[in-house]
This record gives sequence, C-alpha cells and structure tokens, in this order.
Amino acid sequence: MRVLRWIERSIESGALAPGEAIPSERALAEKFGVARNTAAAAMDEAERRRLVVRRSPAARKRYVPGVGAGFPGIAESTVVVMGEANPFAGGSAEAPHWSDRFISMSLLSRLTHAGKHVMILSHDALTGRDVEELFVSRPAGLIVTSTIGEHILARRALEICRRIGMPVVVYGDAPELRAFDRVHVDHRAGSRQITEWLLARGRRAIVPFFPRRALTGWAQDRLLGYANAMRAAKLSPRPCVSFDAPEFGSSGTEEQFRMCRALAIAKLLDLRRATKFDALLCISDHWAKVAISALKCIGLAPGRDVLVAGYDNGDPDPEFDPFEPDRAVVTIDKHNERTADEMAELLIARMEGRLPPRPQCRTHAHELVVRE
Repeated sequence: MRVLRWIERSIESGALAPGEAIPSERALAEKFGVARNTAAAAMDEAERRRLVVRRSPAARKRYVPGVGAGFPGIAESTVVVMGEANPFAGGSAEAPHWSDRFISMSLLSRLTHAGKHVMILSHDALTGRDVEELFVSRPAGLIVTSTIGEHILARRALEICRRIGMPVVVYGDAPELRAFDRVHVDHRAGSRQITEWLLARGRRAIVPFFPRRALTGWAQDRLLGYANAMRAAKLSPRPCVSFDAPEFGSSGTEEQFRMCRALAIAKLLDLRRATKFDALLCISDHWAKVAISALKCIGLAPGRDVLVAGYDNGDPDPEFDPFEPDRAVVTIDKHNERTADEMAELLIARMEGRLPPRPQCRTHAHELVVRE
C-alpha cells in the first residue's frame, strides 16, 4: 500500500508527468525496502485502477496515462468490434441482413444506444503490431463477429484479452472459442433441416456443392448436419463437390461471373458422368445462383431435374442477381439481427458483473425459408 500510495500521489502532484515511465519493480522494491513481488503487486493494482498503462499488452514497463500512453478515460466506455469486412465499404447502401457488415452495423447501433463508444475494425486492415497496441488503454470489451475467430489476428486479440481479463464475446462455438462468452448459430441443425426438406420431396441423391473446400468450422458443421440427415434416412452421404472459385466482390463483372459458372459447369459435368444427382446443397444462396446458371448450361432444369438449396437467405443479391435471376428453392435465415442483439446484451452483462464466472453460450434459432 505504501508503494501504491506513492505512485498515486506522484501522479496527482505532477512528480510523474503524463506519458512518463513509472520506475521499474526492482527500483521500487529498493526504494521502499520491500520484496520485488510486493512492488509487482503494487504495480498490478495501480494498473487495475488505471493509474498506469502499458504501451502494448506484452510490455513490462508502465506509464502515466497521457500523451503517448493511450486514452483510458475514453477507453473505459469503448467496445472494440472486430469483423471480416469494413462495414462502411458499401457507402450509404444498406448492408444485406445476412452479412458480417450487417452484424457490425447493428452492433454499432445497439452499443451506442447503451452509452458505449464503439471502435469497428476489419482484420483485413490490421497488422500484428496493430493488434498488440490495440489494448494499450484497456477498452471496456471486445466483440468478434462472424468467422473472424478463425483468423490469426483475431486469435491473437483473443489471447491478449484472456491474459488481461478483458470481457469478450465471440461468434461461434468452436472448441478454441469456448473459453469466452459466445453467441452460436447451429449450422449443423440448419443444414440437417434443409436436407430433411429435400428428402421429404423425394430427393435421394443430394450432393453438397461448395465453391471452396469446407475448411472453416461452420462449413464443416453444415456438412455434418447434411450427413446426419442422410444417414437417418438410411442413405449414404455424398462427397462434397468443391472448386477453387475466385473472389467475387461488389465490383464484380459479368466476365467474372461467367468464370465462376464455367468452373461450376466443369464440376457438374464430371459429377453427372460419375453418378446421378437430383439436388444440390449449396454453401449459400449467393453460390446457389452460380449452380443454377451452370445447371441450365448443361441441360438440367433447376426446380425440376435438380432442386437447388442455399443458405443465409441472401435475397436480394446485388452481386449475382444481374446475371442469374432464379434463386435457391429453400434456404436458412440465421436472423443476424438476433446475433447482434445477443452479442451486445451478453457483453454488457459481463461488463456489469451480472454473469457467473463460467463462459456463457447463447444459441438462437434459425428459420427454414421455402420459396416454392
């Protein structure tokens, strides 16, 4: 307590100026004739009270808050939201409700309404050093949206937050995320429900059709849901058909769409030569449009010869609608507005101490949408 009071009085009197380094634990131990771990405990308590800050979470040296040392006053009410994409990239256009951008913008509204400052970051614009310096001033909390929890910089941010005890809410229920409060959408149950819907309409040769290999946790969950439904119907799950599709953003052209469709045509022709299929389970409504266009090109009628299922309820689709007007016959709406609500509520409850120490998991229901 003597060490702590000295730090506090030195700051109040101006003996330690804003931005100035605090003496080391060794120097404080010698100054007050105490053990070094006693000085370290005093320094940790000073940091907990926000009397001192670090310039990076991994740094040992502490500084008086001020110029060059962060802004803890503002940070006390600031929530960092890390997402996959810049939510303002679309300009004034409204974010599609199925997108990560929509979740980030919804969180901005909900957290601001709750009296919090909000810092929205895209991992695409961050570096490792940015992440190290992000938590200098100890923001109030962190929300990690969509699948960013699988990104290397997001994982680094989560490690730092766990070490310093910062409240965190993440999206998903992967094993590596279960040390944190999280909001989970049951992709396995959604995919199973779509598959059961297809089975109920007499489709037996259902093939998963993903534009890229299903490496992410949620994609694997969707494949497991499909496989469980097929086995329950005493049918063998089919291997997932995938291809290396190029990225296709809002600036995409018809030529790029045709490139994606050409890759899909090649895969579907190979599939038709190898086996019969009467339904495609696509990774999203977005890519279902590519599959529908490709089926037409090889002489198969979507909705009659082959039922095409999507995911995310991505209608309208401003990127692909100009090139393919037809859409998936069935899809899943994940209700991302509920995801934003629950993530904000969970973080605020954790910040206010209204939750038990054990990490909480909230799962909200999806909805089957049929477009017949």
